[in-house]
Amino acid sequence: MSGDRAYYWLFVVGFAAAAVYSFWFTFQSWRKNRVIEDTPTSRVRSAAQGYVELSGRGILPPGAKNQGPLTGIPCVWWRYRIEQRRRRDRNHLTVSDTSEVPFLLDDGTGQCLIDPRGAEVFPGVTNVWYGAEEWPRGPPTPEPTGLLGWVSRAFATGNYRYIEHRLPLGHPVYAIGDFHSVGGAGAVDTETAMTELLRAWKKDQPTLLARFDSNHDGTLSHAEWERARATARQQVIETEVAEMPRPAVNVLAEPGDGRPFLLAGSEGELLAQRFRVRAFAGVGGFVGASAALTWMLTHV
Repeated sequence: MSGDRAYYWLFVVGFAAAAVYSFWFTFQSWRKNRVIEDTPTSRVRSAAQGYVELSGRGILPPGAKNQGPLTGIPCVWWRYRIEQRRRRDRNHLTVSDTSEVPFLLDDGTGQCLIDPRGAEVFPGVTNVWYGAEEWPRGPPTPEPTGLLGWVSRAFATGNYRYIEHRLPLGHPVYAIGDFHSVGGAGAVDTETAMTELLRAWKKDQPTLLARFDSNHDGTLSHAEWERARATARQQVIETEVAEMPRPAVNVLAEPGDGRPFLLAGSEGELLAQRFRVRAFAGVGGFVGASAALTWMLTHV
């Protein structure tokens, strides 16, 4: 009898946990849906600093390389895992990894560097195949689609399952996160810098006269002083050019205030629709778990 009571409370706790999780899942999914729906798409060239939504093509920075570790196919982002088949069809995770290489989003008006660390990514391409070795020898061979493809996967042989997700190179990328510019500088006040330099030269009168007192009369005439000013201006300009910072770089990264950081290989509306479906599924799970919990508590 005590065993039956233990099972009873085990089911009660399980249904209660399922109801709580379903409620949390529904809330998070609907929240992300509303964030996508309520945030207008910005253009890189005119985007304001802060939380923005961008849409464009995913490309790599000049000289950068990135490819799927399992397939070797060029891409801008990847995630993979390798699972080993065990008894009773249970899979054991052997290795997994996620790309952290920044890539560019180009929307035609400008480019933004995407830092994918911390992002929830919905890839545009996924490959799943099987093999006998812990690490695949190469990309999968094209498999049939539809029912025939499902049957081939269901009866696939090999002790290892390889899964690789990618954001393909040159394909559409949707992104929403914290937009900010790094580097760059405002206009340099050349006149102020020149005045400061001349003031420093005046503190060393012997050197100043040795450089610009052409007639060696111990003073600087108007023409000689103008030559000193011209020399100071030229030196300031040369210094500015040598120390000129690189142009500002636009970066989209994980927000620091907890708002969603999302990347997807699809349009924003499709991603919002996915979260709506998740939210409705969560509601169903919450209602089902709550109903089961209520029945359990009222039929002790």
